[in-house]
Amino acid sequence: MTDDLARDFDLVRETAREAGNLALSYWGQGIRSETKADGTAITEADRAVDALFAQKLREARPDYGWLSEESAEHESRLSARCVFVLDPIDGTQSFIQARDDWTVALSLVEDGEVVLSAVVNPVRGEFYEARRGGGAFLNGQPISVGTRDALAGSTLMVSPWHLKGSRWTRPWPEVNPVHICSMTYRLCLVASGVGDASFALPPKWEWDVAPGSLLVAEAGGTVTDANGKAFRFNNQSAKVPGYLAAGPLLHPLLAERMGDAL
Repeated sequence: MTDDLARDFDLVRETAREAGNLALSYWGQGIRSETKADGTAITEADRAVDALFAQKLREARPDYGWLSEESAEHESRLSARCVFVLDPIDGTQSFIQARDDWTVALSLVEDGEVVLSAVVNPVRGEFYEARRGGGAFLNGQPISVGTRDALAGSTLMVSPWHLKGSRWTRPWPEVNPVHICSMTYRLCLVASGVGDASFALPPKWEWDVAPGSLLVAEAGGTVTDANGKAFRFNNQSAKVPGYLAAGPLLHPLLAERMGDAL
């Protein structure tokens, strides 16, 4: 790891920890929420964490691009080689309801690829981190994806309703679907082997996918878009075409199933 990337990793980890503590200070306090134009919720905690990220990261690296769910779009990011991609609180509905399946998620994208990630679940006391080529860790301990090689009996980090309905041309085998509000946390749980896989078919915002995608990859998993192609981040639309994350033996089985979706 170069000295510059090492310094960036220190900055990312330190800022993510501080942001997680700030978010936790609001949690469970009966916080009020508002509805954004896209129909999703935002709270004063989302804004406070976003402001902290902006202060710490943009002041430290003014030449880096910036892509956050809770900030105004800055098209200058498209010409930046390095871009911070983050979600101040991923799983805001869970946060509002004082549940524990939300996260604070931060990543650094370089030339379209995620090189650093730090994800915090403050309620559960979990700190995930990864750097490209350096492995993935939970609270300082190495993590790895599961080794399951069959769909039957697998634990999927998807909502149960996602496996039902007429979108699938073949019925699913018996699996264990688990609903997790934060998309980033779903990927963290796959990276740590708690879940065997997670996927989403519709396009997703980059800040929902980028931080967790590196964790899965560095934990030995395979993570692609829903079409099975490698990710490229910092797109003009700020979206990617869904995602599919799983252990290396399970991923091709799920990738083949994604073609069944109507």
